[in-house]
Amino acid sequence: MIAAALLLAYQAATAPMLAPQVTARITPDSVGVGEPILVELRVRAPIGSEVRFPALPDSSDVVEPLDPRLIRDASTASILDRTAVYRLIAWDTGRRVVRFADITVSKDGAERRYTVSLPTLRIRSVLPADTTRRLPRDARDLLAIAGGLWRLWLGLAVVAFLLYLVARAWRRRSAVRAALGPDAAAVARDGFAHAARLGLLEAGETGRFALTHVDVLRRYLAIRFPQAGPSRTAREVADALAGTDFPVLPSRVTELLLRSEPIAFARAEVSQDEARGIAAEARAIVGDVETAWRARAESWTRIQRRPL
Repeated sequence: MIAAALLLAYQAATAPMLAPQVTARITPDSVGVGEPILVELRVRAPIGSEVRFPALPDSSDVVEPLDPRLIRDASTASILDRTAVYRLIAWDTGRRVVRFADITVSKDGAERRYTVSLPTLRIRSVLPADTTRRLPRDARDLLAIAGGLWRLWLGLAVVAFLLYLVARAWRRRSAVRAALGPDAAAVARDGFAHAARLGLLEAGETGRFALTHVDVLRRYLAIRFPQAGPSRTAREVADALAGTDFPVLPSRVTELLLRSEPIAFARAEVSQDEARGIAAEARAIVGDVETAWRARAESWTRIQRRPL
């Protein structure tokens, strides 16, 4: 009996998926104005399927993207498993529905569209509520208020409230920056500057000179595209980037990593000219990816702010 149950469980785990499964979730489902929201759209489909996720939410009057869309790939040999992750920020209060365009899954020339259905998002105001609920006193003659001191106190109250809002916004912005982690461009810039100061090329350490620059590139990619982590091989990085909106040809990264692997693992000899070429290509890839990344983010920001 136990053996039969284990066999059935194994067959169920290894059997190919017959129909795509599409799920959507939003976390948290209740936020304050200006707080980040995470939307995850996941598709599990038979291997060989092609999945197209929506680029941005349709409800631009309710939310605004914080980052470019991120694609996570957890596919296996028999199942395509991809998740699109959107980090958004809410600007309006009330009960809102964040709407996305349909997800398209195609295989063997057949195409199916799946509607994205998300639960209602509750957005609350961060302004302090008026809880006094007191009946107003009878009006008094303004001349009875000596010296106009009430204007001074009113002004001080307004200034204090504005300072409170500024401090609160600053704390929220600092928290969002901390959640985003280190700035990829700054990490790469500091890494390349450090590699130049080591003087490895002048000391005849051509292999270490090339690998140091490749390591900076890999740290940069790990921040911008976590699925291309520094522990992956060149082929694994190529497979991971194939499912993302990588702004340059992934083959450039693959070719550079393949050139560096014999140096790292087999201590292959490398000339000064070849080491310089590897370093220059690592810098060029970082520069091209960062330029395209920032241009894309600025373009999305302009689209969101464009009046309807």
